[in-house]
Amino acid sequence: MHIRQIEYILLRNFAIDTWQFKLTHMKKHLQATLLFLGTLFIFAASVNAQTTCTANYTKAILSGTQTVNFTSTSTPVGNYFYFWNFGDGTTSNLANPSKVYANGGHYLVCLTIVKTDSTCTSTKCDSLIIAGNTTPTCNANWSKQVDPNNSLKNYFIATLNDTSFRYFWTFGDGGVSDAKTTFHTYAHSGRYKVCLKVTKKDSTCTQTICDSITITAPATCNANWTKQVDPNNSLKNYFIATLNDTSFRYYWTFGDGGVSDAKTTFHTYLHSGRYKVCLKVTKKDSTCTQTVCDSITITALVTCNANWTKQIDPLNTLKNYFTATLNDTNYRYNWTFGDGSSSDNRTPNHTYPHSGKYKVCLKVTKKDSTCTQTICDSINVETASPCAANFNVFKSDSVGSNPHYIRFANTSTGTTTRCIYTFGDGTSSDNCNPVHYYSTLGSHTACLTIYNIHNSDTLCKSTICKTFTNATSSSISCIANFSYERIGTTNNYRFVNHSTGSPLVYTWVFDGGPGTHTTNAEHNFSSPGLHSICLTVKNTIDTTCQNTYCVGLMTTGLITQSSCVAEYDIQTSQTDPNTFAFISLAGSNFSNNWNFGDGTTSGEANTTHTYLKEGSYYVCLSVVSPTDSCSDIRCDSVSISGTTGVKQVAGLVSAVYPNPMETNLTIELNLPKTQETAISILDLNGKQVLLETHTLKTGKNTLNINVNDLSKGIYLLRISSGDTQINKKIIKNN
Repeated sequence: MHIRQIEYILLRNFAIDTWQFKLTHMKKHLQATLLFLGTLFIFAASVNAQTTCTANYTKAILSGTQTVNFTSTSTPVGNYFYFWNFGDGTTSNLANPSKVYANGGHYLVCLTIVKTDSTCTSTKCDSLIIAGNTTPTCNANWSKQVDPNNSLKNYFIATLNDTSFRYFWTFGDGGVSDAKTTFHTYAHSGRYKVCLKVTKKDSTCTQTICDSITITAPATCNANWTKQVDPNNSLKNYFIATLNDTSFRYYWTFGDGGVSDAKTTFHTYLHSGRYKVCLKVTKKDSTCTQTVCDSITITALVTCNANWTKQIDPLNTLKNYFTATLNDTNYRYNWTFGDGSSSDNRTPNHTYPHSGKYKVCLKVTKKDSTCTQTICDSINVETASPCAANFNVFKSDSVGSNPHYIRFANTSTGTTTRCIYTFGDGTSSDNCNPVHYYSTLGSHTACLTIYNIHNSDTLCKSTICKTFTNATSSSISCIANFSYERIGTTNNYRFVNHSTGSPLVYTWVFDGGPGTHTTNAEHNFSSPGLHSICLTVKNTIDTTCQNTYCVGLMTTGLITQSSCVAEYDIQTSQTDPNTFAFISLAGSNFSNNWNFGDGTTSGEANTTHTYLKEGSYYVCLSVVSPTDSCSDIRCDSVSISGTTGVKQVAGLVSAVYPNPMETNLTIELNLPKTQETAISILDLNGKQVLLETHTLKTGKNTLNINVNDLSKGIYLLRISSGDTQINKKIIKNN
């Protein structure tokens, strides 16, 4: 078939009004379509097509729009390629496309189908008329809503909801808005003309709609109120103001002399009667006030309450104290105790002759005979063994031998289910064996009360008080100190005691060995090196007063300048509070020797040790270099508590650095209270080469000591604070 013939057939199908369409525009699209079809025909001509097919479609224009839905109805049903030309220069390959036309007019729409196996090709074209855009419409209608909490505030809503329009409100009181939905609060009641002007942003239309609205201000002061009767007490009433606004003041009068300024309150009347209740509401800006009064009737309910309780005499469990819950002289009370005895007292006590189960009844009767009630219950009366409170005070084995800590041990007899200690300093404890810290030293009185409680009944109660002294400031006079000198040219030394305090016992310990109990001492060191000498003094009257002073002594043959420093760390076991890990920080090139202060030693660098009992121990670590005979020793006091583990007495020193030092030495201290602290440095002959005193505050303190003038060598740092003295080995490099 020739192209001219196809063109003739297609054009013949147009309606008469189609010819009035711009022919040149249609031909342009038609020629494009025919060119496309010619290509398809050439393609189809190369195939020996044996199958016929017919392209067809339906179209549906969505009402009021320029959107058209096209649906292929081609036959027979099969698999096709679809080629749509919508007549406006756009195309689609969908079977059932949807097309939005930008403008109204006449369009030639063609559908060409090609069977997927190329055995069939067919085209259907038809005209389509799209109505042009109608004149745009501006809708300036609007509505409003009054704020339920403020009648002066109104919400205005434009009916038209379209972002292609502009909105402009005037509210009749000079206020304006350009929001689609807005609110406006009027200052006063009145009638106002509200207008909304709607304008399309492309200026194709505009409309203004006005209406008059009436604004009514709310009632300013509302003194109305309500009341509710307490269901458990008819004499008690709850009064509630209707107005709930913090900008108002409230004042109630209840007709019996009672008043209140609360918004919601309650009032309990003493008697039945009729009362005039008034509520006055006043705006805080004094713009209004209102008072509303009303008469109410109060009627007391006649109630007989026969409930009762009992308590057992802790000194005699056969004796019970009974108490009626109702306490009112207008009632009579009658008790029966289940063993033939009775009482007309409101709070009687009764002693049963034997243990057993008894039925106790209380009958309560109003004296005007308007009500009566009886309540009975069974009680168990038991004979309990007596209990006697007692306790011991331990001072000598308190925490860290610190006299401020006192341990109490319960030695009471009889069954005890609860302990209460009062320590005489305003504190207490319910631990039966507490450890207590007294902030002051001196005389204290502690009391222990024990209870035997069974099923909420106290079967036994006993109290005892004891007065004791945990030392006074004047009695803390046990400060260990000594000097030493070499005897001749041997390694034999004489040690002279300079300790203060009385009466004292002395214990000398050389290199962690057994103690020697003499006032002064002599000792011969069998080998050269650095040796530790410790003197411990203890007050024989106040055993909590104890102090230890140690010195590191360098004997002949030791190289005095070396890099070995005996430092160690202590770590507490998480499973056993009396087992600790001792870790040497000297390094791997040294031999280590531990003395744990309880008669046991270890030659390992890192080891563990378990103390068998609580107490204070002096732990020393000695390190020796096998290459240059360099050695060092460090000792420290520790206290072992079965519950809290290790506590270093020297724990008030948190850091000393750098060590070795050059020009400055920093000391960090943690003090339990404000006190004088002396910092002294001694050479290996015990001569004091530096002394500084400071008044340090409670908590953390940092001291910077100038050691620039000290000669190169090994020194002993001594820190004395209160009744505690600490010694530490330090090295000066240059």
